[in-house]
Amino acid sequence: MVRKLTATLFAMLMLTAGAAGGVGAVTPSDASTTDQLTELQQDDNSSVNVTTGQQLSTVLAVTSDDVQSEVEETEFEVEYDNASEEARARALANRAAALEERTNRITDAYETATEAYEDGELTKSEYAQRIATLNSRASNLLASYDALSERSNAFSALELRAAGFNESALDGAVDSLDSVSGTGASALLQQFTGEREGEVEIESANGLTIEVESEDGEQSRELNRPGDESANLTVNQSTALDTARDALPTVEKQWRLVNSRIDSEDGNYEFRFHVNTNTTVGQASATVDGSAGTVVELESTTRQKGPANADEASENNPGRGPPEEAGERGDDEDDTEQEDEERELALVVAEGDIAPNSTITVRALADGEAASNVTVTLNGEPVGTTGADGTVSVTLPESGEVELEAGEGELEFELGEDDDEVYRNLTADATLEGDTVTATVQYEGSGVAGASVYANDEQVGTTDANGTVSFAVPNGTESFEVEIVKGEFEAEFEYELTDGTLSMTESPHAGDNGDRGRSDEAPGHSDDDADDEGDEDDRGEGDDNRSERAPERDDDDGERGPPDHANAGDEDEADDEAETEEDDDEDDDDDDKADEDDDEVDDEETDTASQTEQ
Repeated sequence: MVRKLTATLFAMLMLTAGAAGGVGAVTPSDASTTDQLTELQQDDNSSVNVTTGQQLSTVLAVTSDDVQSEVEETEFEVEYDNASEEARARALANRAAALEERTNRITDAYETATEAYEDGELTKSEYAQRIATLNSRASNLLASYDALSERSNAFSALELRAAGFNESALDGAVDSLDSVSGTGASALLQQFTGEREGEVEIESANGLTIEVESEDGEQSRELNRPGDESANLTVNQSTALDTARDALPTVEKQWRLVNSRIDSEDGNYEFRFHVNTNTTVGQASATVDGSAGTVVELESTTRQKGPANADEASENNPGRGPPEEAGERGDDEDDTEQEDEERELALVVAEGDIAPNSTITVRALADGEAASNVTVTLNGEPVGTTGADGTVSVTLPESGEVELEAGEGELEFELGEDDDEVYRNLTADATLEGDTVTATVQYEGSGVAGASVYANDEQVGTTDANGTVSFAVPNGTESFEVEIVKGEFEAEFEYELTDGTLSMTESPHAGDNGDRGRSDEAPGHSDDDADDEGDEDDRGEGDDNRSERAPERDDDDGERGPPDHANAGDEDEADDEAETEEDDDEDDDDDDKADEDDDEVDDEETDTASQTEQ
C-alpha cells in the first residue's frame, strides 16, 4: 500500500509541476473562481469535486499512517516472538487495549468531523476528504485487528481473560468503525488518492450516505444511520427482509439472499445478497433495526461485466454460493430449474422467540416463495423437513452459536452472553473425605494451574499443575461458595453439604461483581491504601486517558479493586508488583508517544483541510 501510494504521489507531483509550467496553467484568480463555483455546486447538490491538491494531501496523510501502522505492528511482532508463553498472552492483552484506544480515536475524529460539517465549519469536499483519510486509518487498524485475532487463536479463552484480554470491548470498538470502513468510504479513498476517477456524492442528513461511481462503471454505495437503541425484535424477519430488498440498488433481476443472521444482542436483522447476470455482478449487505423496522446499515457494490466475460460465463456453470466465490461466472438463471431453486434457498424465522431452549418456526424460501420438502439442519444435524408452506419447527439449544442451514441458505445467531463460553468449558469436580474438600478445576479437560482458591471469601490455597486443591471445611458447614481467581479471570461455584455428601448447587459462573481482577498486593495492604492509590491514579490520568495495559471494563463488571480477602499472599507478590509497576511506566510512555503520533495525524488532517479551503 505504501509503495503504491508513493508512486501515485510522485505522478501527481509531476502532473502538478507540468501544469504549473505549461501554457494552460491555472492562475490564482482562475483557481479562486473555480473554488467558488465548486462551493456553489456543493450547495446545490450532494456532488463532491476532488481536486489535485486534496489528492496530494490525502496521499501524504495516508502514507504517514501506513508507515506508522507498519512500525507499530513490527514492534509488537518482535515483542511477541521473543516473549514466553505466559508473557505472550499479556502482550496480546496490551496490544488489544492499544488497538481499542486507536479505534476510539478514529471514531472520535469521525464524530468531530461530522459535527463540524453540519455546523458549516467544513465544506462537503473537506468532509469527504476527512472520511477518506479515516477510512485508510480504519483499514490499517482492521488489518492489525485481524492479525491479533489470528495470534489469539493459539490461546484458550480462559488464558486470554486471565491476561486481561477484553475481547468483547475490542470487538465493540471495532464495530463502531462501520461509518468509515465500508465499501462507500473505501471507494471515496480511491478517489482522493487518485487511484480511480469518477463521480462522488455524500450526504450526512439522518446518517451518512456515500455513493461513488467510478469511470470503469463500478458503483459503490454505503449508508449508516442510527437505530432506536432498542434490543427488542418486534418486527418480523420476513418483513425486515422485504425492507432490506427495497433499499438495494436496482438491477435487471432480483438480488439473491445468500445469508441471514439475527443479532439478538443489538436487536438487528442482518442480510447478505448477491446478484450475477450476463452483464452485472454485485454483492450487498443490509442491517435492519428489529424494532424500528428501518435499514440502519447498507453496503453494496455492483459492476458491469465485459463482453468476453459474459460470453465465457454463458458457456460455463453459472455462479453459485456466496459472492466472493461467484466472481463473473455467468447468469444465475442459466441452469436447470431444480438447481436454481437450490441456489436460491434462504431461511427466515416465521414464528417464535429467539431464546434458549425455545421452539421456533423457520421458513425456507426459494426466490421469495415457500419451499417444501427441504431438509433443515441445526449445527450440522438434520432437524426436519419443510412442509407445503415451507416451514418446520426447530427446538433451540440452551446456549452457544446456532447455525440453521437449508441447501445454500443459512440463518445464524447466538444464544447467551459472549462470556458464557469460558464458563461452559470450565468444570470443578469436588469430593469430601471427612472435613477435607478436594477440588479439581479444569478448562476444556486440562487442569487450571496456579489459580487462587477462596472458600466463603477466605483464601484456602492454590491449584497445582493438575488444577487440584484441598482445604478443610468447619464442622456444621451446610453450604459454601468457592471462587477461582487466575489473573483477571474469576469464576464462582456453590456447593451444599447434606449428610456428609457434597453436591454442586450452582455451576461455574461469573462472580457477583464480574471479573474483579484481584490485585497482587503484598500482605498487609489495606483498603485505605487502595483508595489512596486510586486517588493518585485519578490525578495522574483522566478518564479518557486509560493505560493500554488494562482493557476497559464494561459497566456491568463492577469495581476492580481488591476484595476483603486479598491480603492473603507471600513476599513474591510484592516483587511481582514492583515489576508490574515498571512495566506500567514503560507502557505509559508508549501510550503518550502513540497519543502524540495520533494527534499529529489529526492535526495534519485539519491543516490540510484549512489549506485546501484557502
